[in-house]
Amino acid sequence: MAKNRNITFGRETFEWERALLERGELYLVGGVVRDLILERTEDSPDTDYIICGVTYDEVVTILEGFGKTNLVGNSFGVIKFDTPDGETVDISLPRTESSTGAGHRDFDVRYDEQLPVETDLERRDFTINSMALHLGDGKIIDPLCGRDDLERKILRVNRPTSFVEDPLRILRGVQFMARFSLTVEEGTRALIEEHRELLGTVSLERVRDELNKLILAPRPSEGFIFMHETGILPVIFCELDDTWGISQNEFHPDDVFYHSIKSCDAAEPKLQVRWSALIHDLGKPKMKREVDGRNVFYRHEEESADIAERVLSRLRFPKDFIRTVVHLVRYHMFNITEEWTDGALRRFLSKIGPENVDDLLALRLADMRSRGDEDVESQVEWVRGELQRIIESEAALKRTDLEVNGKDIIEVLGVEPGQKVGDALQRLLDMVIDEPELNNREKLLELIEEMR
Repeated sequence: MAKNRNITFGRETFEWERALLERGELYLVGGVVRDLILERTEDSPDTDYIICGVTYDEVVTILEGFGKTNLVGNSFGVIKFDTPDGETVDISLPRTESSTGAGHRDFDVRYDEQLPVETDLERRDFTINSMALHLGDGKIIDPLCGRDDLERKILRVNRPTSFVEDPLRILRGVQFMARFSLTVEEGTRALIEEHRELLGTVSLERVRDELNKLILAPRPSEGFIFMHETGILPVIFCELDDTWGISQNEFHPDDVFYHSIKSCDAAEPKLQVRWSALIHDLGKPKMKREVDGRNVFYRHEEESADIAERVLSRLRFPKDFIRTVVHLVRYHMFNITEEWTDGALRRFLSKIGPENVDDLLALRLADMRSRGDEDVESQVEWVRGELQRIIESEAALKRTDLEVNGKDIIEVLGVEPGQKVGDALQRLLDMVIDEPELNNREKLLELIEEMR
């Protein structure tokens, strides 16, 4: 090993880290330490540091010799540093927080390079996130016994005021619980129940980000059950909570709530697929009817799509993401059988979009697995093969696949750009889907002439 190079937890220090260690005490802190102890690398948590014994200006000067610094957090003693390896990390001086009012944002944050690292660790959220790894000697600094809690799989909040300081920590705790299979300590659970209404004051973007982490956990269901039991779910996601206890029929052994969260567990860990699996049946409570002594949910997929759009919009998801998930929810009840003709398959593909086939089939897999359907893999793979066969035939499935375009419509029909052009293209596409051989420029121009 080269001189002055340290290896801790299988991690070799970087040159810029060693430069800081020559002047002060440099620690990795928070989630990255937790994951090093757990030997988890797949989650790639943010890399955060604390530097003690060196002034803010000195730290900036040292770092500028290795990469770009961003001082947007200078009032809190935080430096964002673009490392030579292309990673952006936060390097902070140790801080303290003191309350200045009743609100959870009413706190005075001060940094002081002379503070011990333990003081900074104690102000954090949960014990499992309140450890530091000294990059010089490799020692773990653990003032709140977070390592013991991690080994015993216990989630414990640092102090009674933690959720008042930042209510989002409640949701962070939930996603930690699901991601790391933790049991919530009794006192922590009581504090969550006491302060859950404060989640209504948190920005919806922050709520969304924590829900995304939960949804990508190995078993998101654990978090959603906990949120129902503790009264969190009605505060942030009442539409899902409303499915609790809604019984179904002989095709579903579980109520709508448990079916939904089991579907989420069973879905591939892709964000839009997991979300669509979780919310694909939100419309069932409203659409539930009893017909001939059994429960039915006619057209629930349409109601579910409408609710999904409201939920995802409220959580400030990007428009493209909302459009995709709503589309998957709206069409999740498809039933392709051997009786379907190629024309029917083309119409189906035109409606759902070839680009959505994989995600829609992934949703179908999750839906069927969650209710214990047998032969689910073979059923879905047969459908995939039929749809892929049509896609590979290069049949026209959307307007842009036609051998004519809007300009041709305008020129032949003598109309202005607008709805009439779109309607004409759609009529042509409908005909071509039924008879693929019509997708010939001369034939299509003749069909346009007949529209006069």
